[in-house]
Amino acid sequence: MKNGLPRILIVRLSAIGDVARVLPALHTLRDTFPNAQLDWAVEKKAADLIQDHPCLDQVLVFDRPAQKWSAVKDFIGFCKHIRANRYDILIDFHGIFKTGMICAFSGAANRYGFDRPRAQELSYLFMNHKVRLPSQNLNRVEENLLLCDALCPHRTSLEAMVYVPYETQDEINDFYDGMFDGGKKVVAMHVPVDRPEKQWPVEYFAQLADLLLADGRFEVMLTWGAGQFDLVEEVLTKSRRHPSVAPETPSLKHYAWLVHRADLYFGGDTGPMHIAATMGTPVVAVFGGTDPRKHAPYRRPCEVLHVDDAQLTAAERLRRVTPEMAYDACVRLIS
Repeated sequence: MKNGLPRILIVRLSAIGDVARVLPALHTLRDTFPNAQLDWAVEKKAADLIQDHPCLDQVLVFDRPAQKWSAVKDFIGFCKHIRANRYDILIDFHGIFKTGMICAFSGAANRYGFDRPRAQELSYLFMNHKVRLPSQNLNRVEENLLLCDALCPHRTSLEAMVYVPYETQDEINDFYDGMFDGGKKVVAMHVPVDRPEKQWPVEYFAQLADLLLADGRFEVMLTWGAGQFDLVEEVLTKSRRHPSVAPETPSLKHYAWLVHRADLYFGGDTGPMHIAATMGTPVVAVFGGTDPRKHAPYRRPCEVLHVDDAQLTAAERLRRVTPEMAYDACVRLIS
């Protein structure tokens, strides 16, 4: 400890949506330990979500190289850096072998993590405080909060946020002021997903955009990330009307404020969906190959579209969610 105050390290390296879902736990920890040193170990691709967060003292970023042996060498150096910080408490929200190794090499006297079966790749072996979950069907945010309960038994809120600097807010606000007149509700629609079993048919996105635009009360804004513009172009080609296209966002903070300014977010089970929920934007989410009990936004307002039929493939379940069903859900939630 330093001056009688604990040094605490959160370990959740990736992915973007998973990092976002630890933010309520971060706020819980800071509420419980207002004066502690509270840091977070994360990989570079998700670091922007937590950089400059007011609940954190320091963000330790692991920039993993593409080459295998360079990655091993850099990972060892990263572990040495963590050990040099002399943490008293590590909390592993990730639960894989790599994060277990970080905890083991840290030298921390108290290492908190999930017990089996939530812990994967033998990561539980490196923990001396293991949390066994009461169910395997909990939402990931609830799992993270239960892990916190070992240290913070009295939760006060589900607060979460992504810190966005004023200059970034101004950039996005200027885009909104130039693109939309303010008389209609803006629906942010994110087409790309990272896995095929999550991909709602692209033609359905185009049909939903047409339904919303034909309604007369809504604007539709297609959002995208690096390497994803081809899907946006496909929606534009298939749509009979003219949805707007968001600018390319140079950082996750830009994306966070972009969806924060929207009145509604529509998309699949993706990191952007969890960013939108974290920023307080109402979410309509369509699920196919992943379990909404575990992966749907925890915060409300939110509506999940999912066909619960194990006899169907993920693609078939997604196709059963029609554009008309999605339109009705958007109207319900935005009203």
